[in-house]
Amino acid sequence: MEPSVLIVDDEDNLLVLLDRVFTKAGFQVKTANNAYRALEFIDRQAFHAAILDIKMFPIDGIDLLVKIKKRAPETQVVMITAYPTHDTRNECMQFGAANYLTKPLDLEELKSVIRNLLPT
Repeated sequence: MEPSVLIVDDEDNLLVLLDRVFTKAGFQVKTANNAYRALEFIDRQAFHAAILDIKMFPIDGIDLLVKIKKRAPETQVVMITAYPTHDTRNECMQFGAANYLTKPLDLEELKSVIRNLLPT
């Protein structure tokens, strides 16, 4: 079975790029440009991992992280942001994020982080 990843960001260009990168790497990929769409996917299927942008509207990535961990606690979540702070990093980790990366993303690092979160 292919590993699955849900990618959530309000930047459509980044969604297209990450979709291509992870599909090429052998993942089943779903993308969402808002939290509502992401939760629809979470309610319909299990994901090994999710990549969530923090700055989104009307539901930000941290609130989405909390909702995902309640609905699908087995999903490993990586938070991404162009606006890193010590407080948001701590908050993400407190709510169950597996990792926290900053934009611009190093795509090889992101793929490595996601691969390391997969069950063996």
